[in-house]
Amino acid sequence: MVAVRRTAEGSPPRRSDSNLDPGRNVKILLLCEGDPETHDSWSGVTRSLLLALREAGHEVIAGDVELYHAARLWNAVRSIRWSPRRWRMWYRLGDTTFHARSRRAHALLKKHGDSVDLILQIGATFHVDPGETVPLYLYCDSNIELASHAAYTGVTEASPLTAAELAAIRRREAEVYARARVIFTMSDQLRDSFQSDFDLDGDRLVTVHCGPNTRILDGATPEREPDHPPTILFIGRDFARKGGALLLEALPRVREEIPDARLVMVGPEAVPGDPPEVERLGYLDRDTPEGAAAMDRAYRDATLFCLPTRFDPFGTAFVEAMYYGLPCVGPHAWAVPEIILDGETGRLFPPEDADGLAEALIDLLSRRERAREMGRAARKRVLKHFTWPGIVKKMEASITRTLDRSGVS
Repeated sequence: MVAVRRTAEGSPPRRSDSNLDPGRNVKILLLCEGDPETHDSWSGVTRSLLLALREAGHEVIAGDVELYHAARLWNAVRSIRWSPRRWRMWYRLGDTTFHARSRRAHALLKKHGDSVDLILQIGATFHVDPGETVPLYLYCDSNIELASHAAYTGVTEASPLTAAELAAIRRREAEVYARARVIFTMSDQLRDSFQSDFDLDGDRLVTVHCGPNTRILDGATPEREPDHPPTILFIGRDFARKGGALLLEALPRVREEIPDARLVMVGPEAVPGDPPEVERLGYLDRDTPEGAAAMDRAYRDATLFCLPTRFDPFGTAFVEAMYYGLPCVGPHAWAVPEIILDGETGRLFPPEDADGLAEALIDLLSRRERAREMGRAARKRVLKHFTWPGIVKKMEASITRTLDRSGVS
């Protein structure tokens, strides 16, 4: 990426005196909510990025800015609202916790700032101001304006908040974005939102997408047993936002055409009505051997993956399913069409349309060989466009370019 010449004592020199040397490794302070060494941070995305950066040879210091124990309780009390959902969202995005996380971020910067070459911040729910000393880069999957545009669904972070609360969040986010040298986005849709909603220069926005949150699968596409029951796999802890109800609505029509079709749900602990054709695996902790093995089996036993999400800034689960060689079914909305090629790697259906969803599922479940062909094409697409090594290379190129242009390293 870049080279930072160091003194004999090992401390970095003044950045204005350094020369760029692409291809060398750097020391990064990665700041995020939650422990990036586990799957608890950002649904495992931060962990995957952390590992990919280290595997590329970069030294990464993991910085957790989340609030715990007394700090969490105190800030929850200070964020209280009458509606439980509004309270939960205001705690997540409100000014009280924003500033509390920011204080933790600044403490980490004070501790490590003299020894790191750059800061990579995940999201905009806190801020850190390194001044001119250390360049700041962001990696984002969404922003408050994108969530506000989809507030009508009732499932986004913006849905329960007032106009005044949303305006305050937008102001804070805008300040964070203004400090960043480059913002890496998970989707072109988000990149466009930053340009249109926050008036950011396109040169500071780079779409890098997202990779699968699983370790590398060697060899060819995993093959399914031809006599295995036609199985739909759904993964999502947020049952409402991920469209679980819409899938349950479509399932009876699917079973009218394909009586032995079954649905496996990972994530939700309970399913309305508890239909017998639905197998619930609950939450699977991938940081345990048992959870990782169970998730692996769920992917390998499925015929297709379906996530009829009502709002998803990107849809990492689609990438992971495609990585396992599964054709995917998702709505023609948000960034989903950037992942699924309709008719090639899966099927897209009109958002909120249970009949359209059922038709897409029947089409793939009734043509098993066609589904396998789409699955193979899906895996090829992931290996070409959605791998963590590829994402890191895109980040490296942008970081090198922007540091070179500014004359600092």
